[in-house]
Amino acid sequence: MGKKGKSKVFVESKDVAVDLARSVADIEEQKSRAKVEAHHSKASAHATSSSEQKHKSSSKTRLERAKAVVAAQAARAKREKAKLRKKARTSAAGDEDAPKSQTISGEKNKFNSGGMPRKRVTFG
Repeated sequence: MGKKGKSKVFVESKDVAVDLARSVADIEEQKSRAKVEAHHSKASAHATSSSEQKHKSSSKTRLERAKAVVAAQAARAKREKAKLRKKARTSAAGDEDAPKSQTISGEKNKFNSGGMPRKRVTFG
């Protein structure tokens, strides 16, 4: 007894074989076009995101500029403080016409360069 299965069908005509090959080729081409279109759509989406990246980079540069301005202001304030300390020192040194007994006794040394009284420290 033989197998009860579907028997093979052979194509006898060349036209039928060519039609079959064309239909397979068309299906494969549609698949490849779909892949290409998907790739192009991703590329165009990437192109729009690059303009967003330019926007992000411009916001980054704005942030860097703002930081530079703040740093410049801090440096300027530091220089001004140094000038004020130097002026205070030179004006204190300019009081040399005061009697030396006062400077030796430490009346001048009770205040630090900022004009605030010095804190006393006790050990023990």
